Amino acid sequence: MIKAENKEKIKSILSLVLNLTISIVTMSLIFVLAGRVSQGDQAGASLFLGLSIISVLGYQVFLFIMYPNFKDRVRLIAISSVYSIALIFAFMARNDINLFFLSTFFVLLAIATSQILRVFIRNKDKTALEIITNILIGVVLILLAISILLNYNGSIGIAVVLVDVIVFLLVSMKNVLLPSLKLSKVKVFVDILIKTHTIDVLVCLLAIMIGFSFLFPLFEPTITDFWDALWYCFTVITTIGFGDFYATTIIGRILTVLLGIYGIIVVAILTSVIVNYYNVITKKDKEDEKYIE
Repeated sequence: MIKAENKEKIKSILSLVLNLTISIVTMSLIFVLAGRVSQGDQAGASLFLGLSIISVLGYQVFLFIMYPNFKDRVRLIAISSVYSIALIFAFMARNDINLFFLSTFFVLLAIATSQILRVFIRNKDKTALEIITNILIGVVLILLAISILLNYNGSIGIAVVLVDVIVFLLVSMKNVLLPSLKLSKVKVFVDILIKTHTIDVLVCLLAIMIGFSFLFPLFEPTITDFWDALWYCFTVITTIGFGDFYATTIIGRILTVLLGIYGIIVVAILTSVIVNYYNVITKKDKEDEKYIE
């Protein structure tokens, strides 16, 4: 007979291995997808987008088996339904770039749904900050998905895929890779990243930059394409402000103000992460020295 503790350990190890495997497979497929899009291979892009979605659906099935809680399963079914719609459009998009972007829209919508529905999961350790960040990242990704539908074409296809790659990567790091790291100093840094929700903040930052980069060319006469808009967003968030591009319309200025405020928040959070890390490490080193003495 296997003891209960051993069963939990086996289940935990199996879960980690499957998580990492699915995460690596998904990342590999998405990076290949990015290459296909950059080469203008519409059929290949459609195929690998579909395979990426299938990999993610496999992860949802795995979670469905691992978590018997009713609310968790309802959430997973809702997320899987959105991914399934994205999968249908992906395999229909072999000769239609519009269907490809429509599939990408539903992929981002599925990720956003996952983040928002996390709010309804019962967790005694859940904080108000965690709830706010989950809602924020969900809303931002929904806005990003909508902005793609408002202004998309083949020339910015690689940017859309890049968004998926980095969002998938950051979410996978938060949910799988970060918690699995156990080395002493690395674990301190990982714990700080998790407690301060830095990964969520970076996902929001990326989504806001890309989403606003789709919107600025619609309203600003001096910002004519996606790449100039992306450069403008970068200069605003980092407070560099070269002045080569600037907002002249009311909507453009409102978006610029929002970017500037969020940039300040991101800088403050990243600074606090670095300071906290070095404070904890310094304290730990001093305690180790006392122990040796």
